[in-house]
Amino acid sequence: MTWPSLFLLHPAQYPQRRRTPARRPVRPGRLLPLLIAGTPCPACGGRLLVTQPQAQLLTLTAHGHTPRAIGGHLRSTKAQVEGDLQALAAELGAANPVHAIDIAYRAGLLRRSARFRRLERPPTDSALAALQGMAAGLSDSEIGRQTGRTARAVDEALRRFMRMHSLHTRPQTVSLLHCVRLLDDTHPCPCQSDPEATTS
Repeated sequence: MTWPSLFLLHPAQYPQRRRTPARRPVRPGRLLPLLIAGTPCPACGGRLLVTQPQAQLLTLTAHGHTPRAIGGHLRSTKAQVEGDLQALAAELGAANPVHAIDIAYRAGLLRRSARFRRLERPPTDSALAALQGMAAGLSDSEIGRQTGRTARAVDEALRRFMRMHSLHTRPQTVSLLHCVRLLDDTHPCPCQSDPEATTS
């Protein structure tokens, strides 16, 4: 039998591949979660910990992705992403996912972007009060009771600020406010958000 090229080897000259035994499937329960720690608390020295999927979920949420978009990115459903966000907020001691982003920045789980240093249009005092209340996990009605406005007026003020700065979601708004240092950056104590930490 003739070969079309001298550069081709005879089948007998090819290196023989050794048969490798099939790998056993790894059980997820046996794998230790990869913990990502924030900066230590100056009061107690503790750290807030999240797993790698939770850190990815926090990052995507802080960058303005909606639960539907995150579900498409993580090959999950919108309802599952919303449930994961609520569970993560409860673990961080947050009232809602927007408050969870605020705590993540204060705890060092999320890093501030260096490209945002100041706002071209700084918010008014009333708008800043609404933004700070939103970051603290308050609802529009709760913010309205504190500032003497209606919940609809608070929502309109927040939407106006978001349109002015091309922001898509409220968590992304919190992220921008932390980057320009308009929010309280006091480190949250893990003992306040984790009841088990005080008993251990």
